[in-house]
Amino acid sequence: MATAAGKPRQRAWKPKNRTGCKTCKIRKIKCDEEKPHCKRCTSTGRTCDGYDVNFRPSHSPSQTPPPNQGQPGTNRNELVRSVSPVPLAPNLRFKTDQEQISFDFFAKYAVFSLQGFLDSSFWQREILQAAYQNESIQHCIIALGAMHRRFYEGSVSHFSEADMADQYLQFALLQSNQAIKELLKGRGPDGRMTGSDKVTLMTCCVLFSSMACLQGHQREGMQHLRSGIRLLKEIDEDQEQNLGRHPVNIESLRSMFVGLDMQARSIMSTVQQSTWEPPPQSKEPPLRLNAALDDATLIAVQLRLQSIVNDVLAFLPTSSQRPVEDWDTVSCDHQSLLKRFRHISEILDKLNLKAAHDIKGQYTQQLTAVQLLHSQLEYYLRYPRVDLADKFPFLQDYLNEPVIEPGVHMARMLELAAQLLPHNASLSPVFTTCMGPLSALWLIATRAPSECTAIRKRAVRLMLSAPRREGFWDSMVAGQIAAEVLKWEQENAQAELGLEAYPSRDLVVPDDLRMAAVMLLYDEVDERRATLEFQNARDLAMGRRGKIQVLIW
Repeated sequence: MATAAGKPRQRAWKPKNRTGCKTCKIRKIKCDEEKPHCKRCTSTGRTCDGYDVNFRPSHSPSQTPPPNQGQPGTNRNELVRSVSPVPLAPNLRFKTDQEQISFDFFAKYAVFSLQGFLDSSFWQREILQAAYQNESIQHCIIALGAMHRRFYEGSVSHFSEADMADQYLQFALLQSNQAIKELLKGRGPDGRMTGSDKVTLMTCCVLFSSMACLQGHQREGMQHLRSGIRLLKEIDEDQEQNLGRHPVNIESLRSMFVGLDMQARSIMSTVQQSTWEPPPQSKEPPLRLNAALDDATLIAVQLRLQSIVNDVLAFLPTSSQRPVEDWDTVSCDHQSLLKRFRHISEILDKLNLKAAHDIKGQYTQQLTAVQLLHSQLEYYLRYPRVDLADKFPFLQDYLNEPVIEPGVHMARMLELAAQLLPHNASLSPVFTTCMGPLSALWLIATRAPSECTAIRKRAVRLMLSAPRREGFWDSMVAGQIAAEVLKWEQENAQAELGLEAYPSRDLVVPDDLRMAAVMLLYDEVDERRATLEFQNARDLAMGRRGKIQVLIW
């Protein structure tokens, strides 16, 4: 084709792809970026020389995050980097490119998802700094980075047994094993640990627990959590223990364990909690009644709420095991919890008023996450389980100030939870260590009044709408169990009424046929298998076993 005189012909500009393998770059062809070796090379008999250490996923966004930067759920084409400053030393050496790629993915991307809706000094700074001093933490970060990256590229809420044969996940397991070797190597000849050693081991407990959850190994993840809580208790009881100058702050670890313990307790039955560890000692951060609306305040509010929720989740099952003669003790503990709740509620009310005048809405999502946790705490205090309220009626005294219908409370909770969930249909799986919408959706689906069928079913749909993992909470598994609860209640109500055919509309289930407890007993051999026992209020009152079902994921 002729060109205009005086104008040299120019090639249309296209952005260069800088993320291909080294071999394709040399050959100047487009790489398909398959890992660990691209098909462009292997399909032609060539040797793929791997990827540059500065590799970034091809769908990396710009450095600027979207306005909803607290949202872990992202579109596959909008993988967001952590924008918090991470002081990294330039002298960290890696043995392979794959180690650096995984570490880099963790530092630039995974921390953003792992921390949840609010900033976390533990994820954003402390463990990254610790990696430069401690090889066990470094190997854990590399392993979790490799797992998180493969998880992000998938479409499920946890890896299956078949997935673990993947070369990239095998690399993660090797790194995990290397971290264990380094931990054992660091101990003295008598097996004793210094205070700094204990901080390192507790940090690895958090990372090992996260890796176990990604693999769908719930029981193993809880064992790592248990080990970390025990170590923290040892440190708290030994006032003379010198922790040294460790990059990971002991209070950051404390907040991590309180949050993870809260998740574990929210899943456990009363019987399981009776053999679990006591709640970690919490040191609630100081909060002024008229605190400013900023990141530091919201983080402090979240930490205090987590502490109260965890204590309430420990108090309720413990109280159900106490005799009526312990009335005064239970009442005193209950009043203490109510006092703490009222104080944090007053602070949160003032923050909400300040947010109403914030035109930019800078803290909308963070505040919503805090409000949702507060709403769950209020539910636990307002509506104790029926058998516990019968034993200690004063546990319902809170209802007098003021009375809120359970259905209204659940509708508000659902609205908050829905605001925190991404609305894009093309989503990558989410993995965060912080409690988010899932536990609230579970409460709504299983505890909302029977006549609130629409919001109960919507909560189940939201859980099943996209793969999401919040520590020990798995959206797909929780959604399946919640759906079974609704089905079981309807079948019981149908049988009670003597209906032979399934009615065209959902029945209003009598209170004594509502699900009151679900026990999840993990298999001792198969990490992805558990036995479920569903008990309604009638089962509990009669002291009989409920419906038994095997769950495999």
